[in-house]
Amino acid sequence: MKPYQILPSTTSHKHEPLVPTLEVFSRLGLCDLDLNLNHLIERGVEVEEVRRALASNAQRVWIVSGGWCDFFDPPPKIDETFGSVGRQVAMARAFGVSVLRLFFGRLPLHEYCREARETIVANIRRLADQYPQIQFNFENHGGASSRPDVCRDVLERVGRANARLTFDPINFEHAGVGCSDALREVQALVAHVHLKGYRQGGFCEFGEGDVDLTPVLRALIADGYKGAFTVEYEGAFDRTLRLFQGVRRAKATIDELLAPLR
Repeated sequence: MKPYQILPSTTSHKHEPLVPTLEVFSRLGLCDLDLNLNHLIERGVEVEEVRRALASNAQRVWIVSGGWCDFFDPPPKIDETFGSVGRQVAMARAFGVSVLRLFFGRLPLHEYCREARETIVANIRRLADQYPQIQFNFENHGGASSRPDVCRDVLERVGRANARLTFDPINFEHAGVGCSDALREVQALVAHVHLKGYRQGGFCEFGEGDVDLTPVLRALIADGYKGAFTVEYEGAFDRTLRLFQGVRRAKATIDELLAPLR
């Protein structure tokens, strides 16, 4: 993967047919992708159909975003998660991808305790050891994972290089945690970054809204981060247009921040 890649996500188009969406992305010049596996996991879209579409459009997938799994579950329920992730790993490999975005789980923050921590640490460590060639990046996304200290606590205790954080600064803001404060807690664990905007309690396109992410991106790059940035759009307006605008703004912002380093 090239440094500082800007990847549009198909997450915004989960409710649209995937193959036509990929063609539209291609026509807009969106050819390096973060592919959400929702269509394949939930709707039965075949991997080979997607591979053919990607080849036809001269597109490449660099990261795949998996479905909901819950690593806070104890045995035997955790076996459902491992079965699901096994299928997602097979899909990732079919696309030639070694990076899979996952979630920590659904545990409410008030239920996070020593026992819950021990359970999730053991489960993620088991996953990382089972698939050492796959990079698992866990996104902060509500519940216990809405707290940066929890994310840091879990991943530091897992202690595996292939289990790291997908840092979503706006998800932290939505949970009432300032994204700059959150970054200071988790910066050493960040392996992937999500970009979107936030306006009056709701999500909007990157580069708009009430939260300026430029200081966070500057801090990441200054600290040596060279990973990918996935651009999402989860607002109420035209998702293709807003995603396209967000990608353009992300590229302009990252280019501006990198200019003094060149």
